[in-house]
Amino acid sequence: MRRRAWTRRPALILAAGLFAVTTGPGREARAESSGILAGLVMSSNEAAVEGAVVSLEGIGSVTSDAAGGFVFRDVPTGNYRLTVSKQGFPHETRLILVQAGRLNKVRIALAGAAPIPPPQAPIGVPIVRQGSAILVRGRVNDQVETLFLVDTGATLCVLTRVTAERLGLTSSPVSSVVTVHTASGSIEAPLILLDLIQVGAAEARSVEAILHDVPGFPSEVGGILGLSFLKRFTVEIDPARGVMVLSR
Repeated sequence: MRRRAWTRRPALILAAGLFAVTTGPGREARAESSGILAGLVMSSNEAAVEGAVVSLEGIGSVTSDAAGGFVFRDVPTGNYRLTVSKQGFPHETRLILVQAGRLNKVRIALAGAAPIPPPQAPIGVPIVRQGSAILVRGRVNDQVETLFLVDTGATLCVLTRVTAERLGLTSSPVSSVVTVHTASGSIEAPLILLDLIQVGAAEARSVEAILHDVPGFPSEVGGILGLSFLKRFTVEIDPARGVMVLSR
């Protein structure tokens, strides 16, 4: 990920200091009987495979998206046979353990090469300055628009409780609770999987985020745009032009 040089002043350092983190497994949110299974379908040449049929025995089938991603929600805990099929590739079958109250991840590599799409044109996203902080407008799950603080030092995206309530996420079971190690200590926060984050014309699906209220956040800021979104792009922040440029 690339950034044009710019200066972080104290307000932005405070936010980065809270979430310049690594995450580790924490206690489960509650004794849930189901979990989430999220995965990627890739080819041997590391290209995303769109349109692959992903079948989870006894649960159903979904189709991988443009980034190769797929998600099964509310899967009862247990062992399952996962089958991935796509015309032009041999089928891939794998045994999967889905653990309750967790975000279970899997990466499936199909034998064979897939076309690598040409680089997309860079997307310029207007930035909003609030003192020294850099913010952008985004949309979550195609439902709620809010301002995000851009923080390339944050491992995960963050949603405030108010934003989560607007999305109806606080009443839904979370996948797990993670321990977030920060510069000022450790916190435990619910880890969720967002279907979609859109910033300008750039979008990312199946984005991990935590629910946490950041002290001192103005009410119009609904969260932090961290690396679980930003790592999908090459990022250049150009305060002089007033844009954040995202490219792949």
